[in-house]
Amino acid sequence: MILDITGIILAGGTSRRFGRDKASEPLNGRPLLQWAEFRLEQAAQEIIVVKAAGQELPALEARRPLAVVEDLIPGKGPLGGIYSGLQAASHELSIAVACDMPLLCVPLLRKLCLLADGYDVVIPRREGRLQPLHAVYRRNCAEAIGEEIRAGRFEVISFLHAIRVRYVSEDEWAPYDKEGLSFFNVNAEADLIQASRLLKRNVVDPNPETTA
Repeated sequence: MILDITGIILAGGTSRRFGRDKASEPLNGRPLLQWAEFRLEQAAQEIIVVKAAGQELPALEARRPLAVVEDLIPGKGPLGGIYSGLQAASHELSIAVACDMPLLCVPLLRKLCLLADGYDVVIPRREGRLQPLHAVYRRNCAEAIGEEIRAGRFEVISFLHAIRVRYVSEDEWAPYDKEGLSFFNVNAEADLIQASRLLKRNVVDPNPETTA
């Protein structure tokens, strides 16, 4: 099921802990960015990839309309990336993820989007922590995010006080992803090895197909 939404992938992080550009890092024969792209395009009508100025991205093979945009406000972390993605999105709703999340669960992505009626953000909690890089954002969030950036506040959840938020508990998302692998991201070599093993075990479909 393809929803009337935009999928935003944040690819422009500095990767301080990993030590090199994660978007291009190979995982089981494909760059990390491509894994996120393949998952999102099973839920979204279009894909927006947000990159840093001058960043070179790996080849993309999207089967949905895809655009690559540069950060409009460089150096502001994920908050700036979400802002840039929302400004480029064609749809009222977008779901934003990081490029280093290869184990995204497509049914959960769809479920979060379907919970957005009446809310500006739909954001899961995992082990008590919010997951803003696996969340749904309405277009009007760009205004609230812009105000935070202009005020010098760059924490990715700093604007939530200004909009309508739907928090998603573990009890709600666990039926779709009982191990919480959707929120797994690659921050170190050990994470890359673990992701490879999980994909080989078919914990998630290693060759997702886009369905209309």
